[in-house]
Amino acid sequence: MEYRRLGRSGLQVSSLVLGTMNFGNPTGLDDAGRMVDAAIDAGINLIDCADIYNKGEAERILGKALKRNGRRHHILLTSKCYNRIGPGPNDQGNTRHHIIEACERSLKQMQTDFIDIYFLHRTDFSVPQEESLAALDQLRRDGKIRYIACSTHPAWRTVEAMHLADRYGFPKIVCEQPPYNLLDRRSENEILPMCQAYDIGVLAWAPLAHGVLAGKYTQADNLPEGSRGTLRRVFRERITSEGVAVGRRFTERADAKGCTAAQLAVAWVLHQPGITSTIIGPRNLEQLESLLPGADVQLDAADLAFCDELVPPGRYVTSFFNTAAWMKSKGL
Repeated sequence: MEYRRLGRSGLQVSSLVLGTMNFGNPTGLDDAGRMVDAAIDAGINLIDCADIYNKGEAERILGKALKRNGRRHHILLTSKCYNRIGPGPNDQGNTRHHIIEACERSLKQMQTDFIDIYFLHRTDFSVPQEESLAALDQLRRDGKIRYIACSTHPAWRTVEAMHLADRYGFPKIVCEQPPYNLLDRRSENEILPMCQAYDIGVLAWAPLAHGVLAGKYTQADNLPEGSRGTLRRVFRERITSEGVAVGRRFTERADAKGCTAAQLAVAWVLHQPGITSTIIGPRNLEQLESLLPGADVQLDAADLAFCDELVPPGRYVTSFFNTAAWMKSKGL
């Protein structure tokens, strides 16, 4: 496993990150525990979670798995806040109230004393960033988090946060977590260059494009039962005829290289400038083991040019920013 520097934090993190969105549904505790053990054994040292994943069940299962194997201090642990976690009017967003409440809840659910990297899951335009950063600073001073990060934020918003950190002495963002795969390359326009300029690490999510780049779908209007696209409306929106067509040609390229399409999709992300790591979200041990070799697949200039022909740099054929209302740019 290759380790890369996570921006200004100086942390060395594995090129593959174990994502836990499936923990709790459909992945139960025993399967999750086996995956956590196998991931650590393979050299993965960063596990990504969020309070919203399966209404907190992902955090609870991950906490139990780490408590069971006693390997919490072998890994770096993340979680996130922003999304609604209760019925009250203040049970969401990036207010000081919600950030602190959400962090305390995540610590309890994951049975840990601290979270290594704590993310603002989305930006909150209704709250001044000084308020959010002050809350994160308090959590860091209290020893409950060690680094702060953001996910799916517009570049200008992150830059503003960096300047506010300089002005008020708040901790600086060390990592951004954007959607990034061959079907949606818009992060290349502003987010990735900004991260390189400000020494911010990048953990890319959805490298397989919900299975489209793994060759899972033959058509966009007849999805396999139980596939990611059938689980939620926002996932279904990401399975398009244009994307499936790209996925078909991408799979043919993988076959010619002698690897799986999923491995090639992972490798493509890791070969892009500014990327620290990519998050894989297997449902079971078999899927995890099939994805691990993707970190070692090498792409040559011809492979990269082929992918650029499928979807040119900075463009998209399927939107993976459909949970970020601020993204307004058009596709091909």
